[in-house]
Amino acid sequence: MNGKRTLSPRRPLWLAGALMLVLGSGGCGSTATTADLADGRKALQTALDAWKGGQTPDALAKSTPSIHVADGDWKSGLLLQSYKADDEGKLVGTDLNYAVVLELKNDKGKVTSKKAVYAVSTHPQLLVLRQDD
Repeated sequence: MNGKRTLSPRRPLWLAGALMLVLGSGGCGSTATTADLADGRKALQTALDAWKGGQTPDALAKSTPSIHVADGDWKSGLLLQSYKADDEGKLVGTDLNYAVVLELKNDKGKVTSKKAVYAVSTHPQLLVLRQDD
């Protein structure tokens, strides 16, 4: 041997793969906060009562505490006549899911019943998101 050391062509690929694995795993150790049952139920009820009372999602976002709501029927102008929500939310990941039966009235006065599912998050902010839109 002449004392020269050559690198195997595999070494740079192995090193690049290991580096990507280490850099790509940042944040894997963090844990999300599970939604609070009482706060989640209250946020859902507040949002649906606001819709029933003729308020807008924007008004809820500006209230204290702010609740951010996404619901296609509400946004499209349907009126909420009544609702019946499950008493207990089902924990799905870190959010609570609530099954709700909505009685909606269109601009022609026709009332229809619709089943909906809302995902509610309480951390880091209050979110009420319609899942079946």
